[in-house]
Amino acid sequence: MKQVSYLLLFPLILSGNIFGAEAVSKQQLFERVFGTAVQLDPAQHAAVAQDEHGKRHYVDQDNDGIPEEVWFIDLDSRHLEDMRPVLVRVLDEDGDLRMGEEPDLDSDLYVADWKADGTVDAVTDYTDTDGDQDVDEMGIYFIGWTKDKITCWWGEDTGDDNLLWHDVGYTYRQRDCQSRSHFGGVETFCAYILGLDDPEWHPGWENPFVFYDLDNDGVTEEVVRIEGQGDVIQNLRYSFDADNDATPGAPRDFDVSLSAHAPEGTLLPAELGDKRTLRGIPAGAFMAFKEVQQYSMTFPWATYQLTWDENDLNIDGEGFEGLAFKDPQERWEGIITQKNEFFKQIGGPSCGLVNKRNEVDLESDTPIRVYYADTDQRVHLFGANHAWLLVDYNFDREPDMRYDYHDSDGDGYLDRWTLDLNVDGKPDEEWYGEIKANRDIPYTYAALNEIMQPLLETLPSELFQLSSRLRQALNASGMPDKNPIEALLETGFDLPQLPVDLRLRLLNSNESWRYYLDLLKDSLTASLRAQHGASDFWNVFDPLRASGDITGMREAVEEEFGLKDALPDFALVRKVITARYDRPRVAWAQNWVPPNIGWESEQAAYRCYWGLFDFFGKKKDVLIYPLFKAGEDYHKEQEWGIDALNVDDTCGLGGITLYVNGKAYPVYSPEGKGSIVWSKGVLKEAKDTVSIEVTAEKVGPEAAPYTVRFHCSALGNRKDSPIQVTVEGGAPDDTLEVGIGMRKLSQESFAMDEAAGILANWGIQDPTIGWIGLGVVYPKSLALRTEDLPDHHQVVLKAERGKPLTYHIQGTWLKGRRFDRCPTLSNWMGDLKETASVAGL
Repeated sequence: MKQVSYLLLFPLILSGNIFGAEAVSKQQLFERVFGTAVQLDPAQHAAVAQDEHGKRHYVDQDNDGIPEEVWFIDLDSRHLEDMRPVLVRVLDEDGDLRMGEEPDLDSDLYVADWKADGTVDAVTDYTDTDGDQDVDEMGIYFIGWTKDKITCWWGEDTGDDNLLWHDVGYTYRQRDCQSRSHFGGVETFCAYILGLDDPEWHPGWENPFVFYDLDNDGVTEEVVRIEGQGDVIQNLRYSFDADNDATPGAPRDFDVSLSAHAPEGTLLPAELGDKRTLRGIPAGAFMAFKEVQQYSMTFPWATYQLTWDENDLNIDGEGFEGLAFKDPQERWEGIITQKNEFFKQIGGPSCGLVNKRNEVDLESDTPIRVYYADTDQRVHLFGANHAWLLVDYNFDREPDMRYDYHDSDGDGYLDRWTLDLNVDGKPDEEWYGEIKANRDIPYTYAALNEIMQPLLETLPSELFQLSSRLRQALNASGMPDKNPIEALLETGFDLPQLPVDLRLRLLNSNESWRYYLDLLKDSLTASLRAQHGASDFWNVFDPLRASGDITGMREAVEEEFGLKDALPDFALVRKVITARYDRPRVAWAQNWVPPNIGWESEQAAYRCYWGLFDFFGKKKDVLIYPLFKAGEDYHKEQEWGIDALNVDDTCGLGGITLYVNGKAYPVYSPEGKGSIVWSKGVLKEAKDTVSIEVTAEKVGPEAAPYTVRFHCSALGNRKDSPIQVTVEGGAPDDTLEVGIGMRKLSQESFAMDEAAGILANWGIQDPTIGWIGLGVVYPKSLALRTEDLPDHHQVVLKAERGKPLTYHIQGTWLKGRRFDRCPTLSNWMGDLKETASVAGL
């Protein structure tokens, strides 16, 4: 975000001042864009506001039995209290709304009236531009920067992964929405404003913001923001996940940015522009997605600042509560450098002043140029006039150390490093680099990743072993006291201002280990130099340091001090330190309401009663069964989530039918009725896995009944549950089959992938719960046929007496998905295909 966006817009959004204030022309501005769609009929409005909240009111203007719109008071928990009640008018713009069904998130228009006071406050517009029934563009409209203009945040799902922005009250508020807005994969967005008499939308600030997924893993490795007003280009921020350690579960992990200011009067070349139309009104151009990378890299920007996130915590470095970070989530915007005496800040919130390496070129007027230096195994900005790193290793908001980098001969390459160990302004350690140790590289993801990913896989171990030898040398030289960095690492960052999540992020990051071990290596080297003045040793050690030969430096210390004992195993030490934060990642419980038994990971919870299978949707990774109380109703949304499936009298998610010689015998007993005898209990429980057993006796023919055993498991960090079924007893000549069922939803899309062994649906039963997905992953080699039954879908598998058969069940709850706008059945099938791959079925 541009600084004015954050400093001016977002605090007002957060406080509600902009949205609470009534602009004289607010209704006119909305009507300028949406016409009669935002004219709320008073009689209809009153009927909805005075009726039961949550009840759907359908409007069928032409009496053809197909509604054009639906009105309701939206009870979704995402909406803020200062907005409630939120009255919504939804206009179906693609003709697929039906009586009794829910509007969708592809081509529908949501008009929101906060407080149900008769005035429109926000509009969210979902657009399917290619007719494939998923969202391609999304616009969030509100009265924002100025009261006399309407603002649109417009986004395009350029990569077609169906994921865009979260909203509250059908608008965007940074604090409440940024974590759950996708801002990733391959996307484009731009900000616009429009006055009542303006002929076109005026682009500004995010002009555009673009995200690139270069390895097709669904996660952004490269993000670029060009800021401007109209056709004027003002600045650039260009960031990479250089070591490619972001994952679908933790999709934001940017390491470096190059920020740049454009020369005065820089204009967007017309041939590079992309002009869109928003609700029939033309918009001014922003730089086209396909042009951004080339232009950014080849344009001669006036000034540059390279910022490298050395400790691998790219979080808000400005907001604190005491010593604790107020907002510890990884930033989505890239690396936002904090203003300093040399460079004006671009956007906010910044990454802060400490533990980030900054290099500034004040008089560039050339395209981006960077290089890799073997001396410190880092990428640097060519031509940097000022370069420094302020260290706060213990997060007490007080600088502990400072590095300065110098280009002594003015050739554009750094050649001298100084280290101030106590920030008194006097260097305590100095060393030099070699000219041959510098290598120019392009500022591209491919070039950075080619260096950083393999480097960070080996360098922490090399640094750890060097630091261990330096510690031994200091002990031998009469300095046995531990360096504070040593002590901090041994405690696993046990600091009261760091929550466990942040400690684990540091401990699990190769980049943060490299940073801290570099700090330790340089500190110990300075201490050894002060204590051990043998010039012959330093004449060997220092040239090795200049060339970045970590192994050579270690061997020089070993030779000097006669160190021949075995080197410590960094991986083992790291594992032991990290293990102090181990916790149970699975749980089970039973009989909170008899005859329930449940099993869960932090990501997903399942339960079974009388052979009917159910799941709980979660809003966050948490174990819920230890919190359950006897008799409590979880069909109402809780802080952690909700009972997400109404099983009723069906098999639910993964209940089975036993076929004996072709005759069906359901292995579930709605309301406990029938002849089947049920028992249950826990089989085994460990930190990362738990298994329970449910046994059904007297299943099938009375003359030769069967016993069916279910072994149901939860696995740490997994969303699926393996179900192992064993059929025992019966007549020896019987032909056996097992039908795995998945209940139908009242409004659903269904898919079956025989090649992958997947049965899936996506839909809704109850607006209170919202959209859910159900999935069964089965061994495709055993599949015989499918059955389309009145209340459930079923796949029938070959079964053998006494031979375990394993399938997996998985459920998802849209409100619990981090990125809830706007996945579809195709996204859900992608999740299940990943499960099938992991399960190896």
